[in-house]
Amino acid sequence: MWQMGGVGPMFGQLGFFHKFAGKDWEDKRPRERYAAESRRLLGVLEQRLTAGAWIMGGDYTIADMAVFPWVRNLVGFYDAGELVGWADFPQVQRALAAFVERPAVQRGLQIPA
Repeated sequence: MWQMGGVGPMFGQLGFFHKFAGKDWEDKRPRERYAAESRRLLGVLEQRLTAGAWIMGGDYTIADMAVFPWVRNLVGFYDAGELVGWADFPQVQRALAAFVERPAVQRGLQIPA
């Protein structure tokens, strides 16, 4: 539920306002709101990942599969890493790198070819 109610909507909205609409909107408050909430959500994830390798502890689960594509897009496709203070989240960076290295993720990233 945390991913569906927080990570997905907030990271997506931040991406929209940062990458696509931010240049066109004079009022920067929407982008700032989503940036602050995305940073807070990354902080929650950072804290969670200090207890284990993955979101639910030592085992890779569906929770990781649901969250880390959003994290990857936030700092990759949306290029919002600097905006959310990406350097302040070393555990999230570590887990994202481990996620991307997984063979199934590597295969999935090649679709479509």
